[in-house]
Amino acid sequence: MTESGNRDRVVITPASAPLSRQDDPRRTRLPKPSPGTFVLAGVLIALLAVATWIVFVLPDHVDDVQTVAIDASPDDVQPAGDNGNFDASVADIVPPFRESELAKAKEQANATIAEVVELQRLLEQEMNVESWASEAYATVLDQAIEGDRLFEEARYHEAQAGYEAAAEGLRALRDEGLAEIEDAVTRGGTALDALASEEAAAAFAEALAIQADNAQALAGADRAALQPQVLELVRAGERARLRGDLKRADELFRQARSRDPLTRGVDAKIREVQAARDEIAYREALSAAFAALERGEFDDAEAAFNRVLATRPEDAGALAGLQQTGQRRTLSRIDMLRAQAAVQEDADDWDGALATFDAALEIDPALQFARDGRARLRLRVEIARDMDTILADPVALSEDALFDEAQALLKNAREQTGAGGAFEAKSRALAELLSRAAEPVELVLVSDNATDVVIQKVATLGSFNRHALNLRPGRYVIVGSRDGYRDVRAEILLEAGLPPVTVRCEERI
Repeated sequence: MTESGNRDRVVITPASAPLSRQDDPRRTRLPKPSPGTFVLAGVLIALLAVATWIVFVLPDHVDDVQTVAIDASPDDVQPAGDNGNFDASVADIVPPFRESELAKAKEQANATIAEVVELQRLLEQEMNVESWASEAYATVLDQAIEGDRLFEEARYHEAQAGYEAAAEGLRALRDEGLAEIEDAVTRGGTALDALASEEAAAAFAEALAIQADNAQALAGADRAALQPQVLELVRAGERARLRGDLKRADELFRQARSRDPLTRGVDAKIREVQAARDEIAYREALSAAFAALERGEFDDAEAAFNRVLATRPEDAGALAGLQQTGQRRTLSRIDMLRAQAAVQEDADDWDGALATFDAALEIDPALQFARDGRARLRLRVEIARDMDTILADPVALSEDALFDEAQALLKNAREQTGAGGAFEAKSRALAELLSRAAEPVELVLVSDNATDVVIQKVATLGSFNRHALNLRPGRYVIVGSRDGYRDVRAEILLEAGLPPVTVRCEERI
C-alpha cells in the first residue's frame, strides 16, 4: 500500500500450466479427440487469453505495482519503483485478509503516535522533562524515531510496537514526574505544618521545577514566603495573651490567619482567646447581675441574668441568680406591703391597711404578719364601729344590757395596744360616757294617783301623786294607763337637773 491514499495494486503472476503432453517420452501417438477434449481446449485457451491480458495490458492501467510472494508477510511487501514496473518473475498477490491487517496496523500506529505526540507535548511544555529526566527522555524519543522509520517503510506492525514502547516510556516519565511533584508538595505541606518555612520553600521549588504552574506548589510557595511574617504575628499574639491583653491577642492572631488561613494552630489560638474573653465577659455580667440584685434593682438584675442565660442556657450561677431575684423581689414586695400597712394603721387608715394585708396574702397565704394584721384590724374596725354607735347615741346606755355591752366593748378597746390616736380617743370617750352613765340621776314623777305608771324596761310604779327614784342617765319611756282613759306615753332623756315629769291619763275614751 502507498501513503497517497490509493489502494496498492499487486500483480498476480500465474504459474505456467501444461497445455499438452508432447514432451512425454512415453507418448507415441495422439488419440482421436473426443467432444470433451474440445471443451477443455476452449477453456484452456480462454485462461491463456486472460493471463496474457493481465501480464501485458493491465500494467499500463495501474499507478504503482508491487510484486510479492504469496507466502510473504505483510511487512515484507516492498513498494514498486517510480516507473511502475515490476519483476514479473517474483510478483505474487497480497490476499485481502493480509491487506486488511495492514490497514488496521497502520490505523493503530497512527493512534499510538497521536498519544506519543500528546505525551511529548505534556512532558516538554508542562513538566519541563529535560530538566529532570533528559537521558531517559532521549531514549524514549529514539524509540519513537525508530517507529517513524519503520512506518515510512510501511512496516506498520513493527512501527506500532515502537510507538507503543515510546508511549509506555513517556507515560512512565509522566507518572514519575507527577509522583515527584506530589511528593514535593506533600513534603512542603508537612514542613509548613511544622513551621519550617525554608524547608517548605525548597520542597515547593522542587515541584515547580517540574511543573511551573502547579497550583498546589504555587500556593505552598506563597505560604512558605509569608510564614515568617505569620509566625511573628503569632508570637506577638502570644505575648499579648500573657500580658492579659486578650483583645490585642485576638487582633494579632486574626491578622496571622488573614495572611495564611491554613497555618496550623492559629484557629485554635483564636478560639482559646475568644473563650477566655467570653469567660471574662461572663463573670463580669454575672457579677453585675448579683450587684444589681443586692441593690434591689430587680428588673436590671433579672435582665442581666437572662443575658447570661442567652449564651449559657444551663449556667448554674445565672439560674440561681434568677431564682434569687424572684425570691428577693417577692420578699421586697412583702416588706413593702408590711411597711405600708404599718403606716396605714398609724394613720387610722384601717380599710387601706386591710387591703394591703390582703395583697400580701395573695402573694403568700401563709404570711403570719398579714394574717395577724388582718385579724387585728378587723377586730379594731368592729370595736371602733361599735364605739361610734354608742358614742352617737349615749342615752341608749340607760338599758342595762346595752350598758353591759358597752362596758365589755370598752374592755376590748383598751386591749388594742398601739391602735392609733383616733382609736384611743374613741376609747377614752366611751370610758367617760360609761363613767357618767354609771352615776344615778334622780327622776321625779308626778301623777294623779289614779294612773298606773310604768317605766319600760325598768319598773312598774303603779299609781301615785309623786314618785322619785335614781336611774342612770339616758333615754327612758314612761307609759301611763287608766281604765276609761287613753294611755299616755312620754320619752325622756334623763340627766342631772331634769325637772319633774308629769304622767297622768286625762282623755276619756
